Amino acid sequence: MGSVAVGAMVVGTSLLVVFALAMATLEAQVDDSIAQIEASAEPISQFTIENANNVEGAVVSFTINNGGTGYSAGQVEVNGSAGSFLADLVISGGTVTGLNILDHGSSYLYASSYFLEVTGPNTGSNLNISATLGNLVYLNVTNDGSTDLATDFSWLFSDGSSPINLSDGHDGYQPTIIFPGETFQFYYDSGTQATVSRLAITIDGQTKATSVL
Repeated sequence: MGSVAVGAMVVGTSLLVVFALAMATLEAQVDDSIAQIEASAEPISQFTIENANNVEGAVVSFTINNGGTGYSAGQVEVNGSAGSFLADLVISGGTVTGLNILDHGSSYLYASSYFLEVTGPNTGSNLNISATLGNLVYLNVTNDGSTDLATDFSWLFSDGSSPINLSDGHDGYQPTIIFPGETFQFYYDSGTQATVSRLAITIDGQTKATSVL
């Protein structure tokens, strides 16, 4: 084979290699462009924050100092007060082991010490439950978009405090999906007896803020 033919083969092979590399680069660019188009076409999370308010002087927690004996189903309220706190007794073998809070109440005086007492007639005795007061913040989050919102990936920020995950409110870890058009009710203990003035929520990279009444 002549040198001209060999040279032609080398040039041809080189051109094929260059062409293959160019095609691979072009395919990668096309794939990247398609991915960007698909990403930009995905619906953006949309939500609103409504009815954010402080509830001062609420019963945020309780301590069962003595579960007593002989108790049957019943409820407890704050002693000597006309407040709205109310909870169902959780009983095991006549002893109070817990409470299911129906209403945390409000406007109890921080300077006072409160205990919870059984409402109405009950056969039990020696129950002693002390109440801890604080500030609860309530708010509603409405999904205004077309995609589901997962509370596991939703964060609340208030007055410079540490972020709170929307799956982890005052009642403990309860992951939830907020479906389009649905309103999610959330509340948490602000951690102090001071009120919160402003809060913000971030979901899927979208952030909304609101003042708190």
